[in-house]
Amino acid sequence: MTQEWQTARARAVVWEHQPVGAQGGRPKLADSVAVLMPCCRGQMIYDEGASVECWYRVVSGTARRFIVRPDGRRQIIDLLLSGDVFGFGAHGNHSFTAEAIRDGTVVARYPRSRLEALVQSDVRIAQEVQEMALEETRRLQDLILILGRTTAQEKVGAFLVHLAERLAGGPADRMILPISRYDIADYLALSVETVSRALSSLKRNGLIKFAGTRQVAIIDRGAIETSSAFGQISEGPRAERDSMPGPDGRIFNATSFSSSRAGRGAAR
Repeated sequence: MTQEWQTARARAVVWEHQPVGAQGGRPKLADSVAVLMPCCRGQMIYDEGASVECWYRVVSGTARRFIVRPDGRRQIIDLLLSGDVFGFGAHGNHSFTAEAIRDGTVVARYPRSRLEALVQSDVRIAQEVQEMALEETRRLQDLILILGRTTAQEKVGAFLVHLAERLAGGPADRMILPISRYDIADYLALSVETVSRALSSLKRNGLIKFAGTRQVAIIDRGAIETSSAFGQISEGPRAERDSMPGPDGRIFNATSFSSSRAGRGAAR
């Protein structure tokens, strides 16, 4: 990733989450082999293509898994909250990059070789590992359902309802968003401008309400879930989608990022 891309993302304001309820604090037998890894904002946990040496669980804070596409656009495929397990990989290698979103994030690392040895000797740990893998699969299935919505407003509304439930550990109507609008956009495959318009439309239609810029109240869950009050919010032309203004007013353009990557590659 280029320095320009990292700088543009690092300057985006992160909406921190204040826990509403218990956040996956249950002890696990597998934790006997875990090593705690404190992370700062933007710190890489593992890189795409790296061998799967460990599995991971978010103890506190927030993280994300993502890939940067050949055209320079980032796609987040997993938002990781407290208690979430990740990093199983496929064919022995990680398919995505994982990094911490906020300062103070703590991740537990489970050395794969040690955990696999315990699995062979203790059926209870084997069941825990199976549950961990199923939780990761369930999150990806939830993302598919959200992306299957037709309009941008439907996607953003479904995302807010789903995120509130994840943060609270069950149905909830209030939350403090733990991520920036850049992350929401890259998670939903929308531009940040479209996400902002969708949030404004949801608020204008009385479906959600903001207290400041971070605390969100879901007013009409039924309308959001049935999509009955939604209209189409245009994604706009490709140039608009790919040009994302940063907080300092400068334009981050995915095409220029892709070109700079290609230039570095040729230089090598």
